[in-house]
Amino acid sequence: MTFSYKNKLYAQIGLLVALMGVNAWGSLFLFGFITRTNATLRDAHKELASLSVRQEQIASLAKEYDGAYELFTPLADRLLSREERLQFIMLVEQLAQEAGVSHEISAGDDVVSAGAAKESSPLYFNISVSGIFPNTLRFVYLLEHSRYYLGVEKAQVVLGGGLASVKREGVVSSPDDVKMQLSVRVYTR
Repeated sequence: MTFSYKNKLYAQIGLLVALMGVNAWGSLFLFGFITRTNATLRDAHKELASLSVRQEQIASLAKEYDGAYELFTPLADRLLSREERLQFIMLVEQLAQEAGVSHEISAGDDVVSAGAAKESSPLYFNISVSGIFPNTLRFVYLLEHSRYYLGVEKAQVVLGGGLASVKREGVVSSPDDVKMQLSVRVYTR
């Protein structure tokens, strides 16, 4: 069977149109695939950059932690041994002299909670301080920032706490002084 020139032309045009359709569909499929892969790759790069930034932040935090850890004393060193009560009393005397106040210290009621062991229960002290108001506040500040882990449970301040008859070395008392009574909890090991 022979094709006429006209039929051959129609067949070639049909084949050419079919090839152009396949080419168009193939290129759309290929470029769509490239676009999806590009988006996935872009997201992966963003995630990698984010992880890199987080890794740098973690490394800097680790360096800061190591530096800060060396600055802080371990908790065991900040807890008072129950046998070393005298050291705390000597510390209070030193801080009172440094703050320029007169003081009296006495042991408070050692209340042991039902769940706590006798060895780990805190010690309680009652401290009476008299002097000018800024000095008494300075004493409380020095006490709270001392080397032992403690808490001021109660504080009462009364005007006119200066006792003219009580004079300590380096401490001048007057009727305008304040008297501060503190209940202090000292944590023990």
